[in-house]
Amino acid sequence: MPACTVSYGEFEIVVRPETNERGAWVASVSVSRGTGTPVYDRPMTIQPEWLTEEEAIRDGVEWGSRFVDHELNAQPPHSDVAERSRAEHWFRDVEESRGAKPGT
Repeated sequence: MPACTVSYGEFEIVVRPETNERGAWVASVSVSRGTGTPVYDRPMTIQPEWLTEEEAIRDGVEWGSRFVDHELNAQPPHSDVAERSRAEHWFRDVEESRGAKPGT
């Protein structure tokens, strides 16, 4: 079966639908950044089986876009408390290096 390639932001999702030994449709999914080396390959091991090739392709594209959103485009958690703590440590270190006592 022909592969289906979908551009998703800076990533390419390639879905290869195939029938398994029971005659159901499954899809292998590969995600790459542009046309480069795949960032992730999802073999046909643990996934649903579909009645049609179109359903398998749709599931593969949906899975690939969720993977990109949650794993590859995920922003690191932001913490104001952590930022303030780092700033306080930096300020204290600068003051101590100048020979001044912190808080004076």
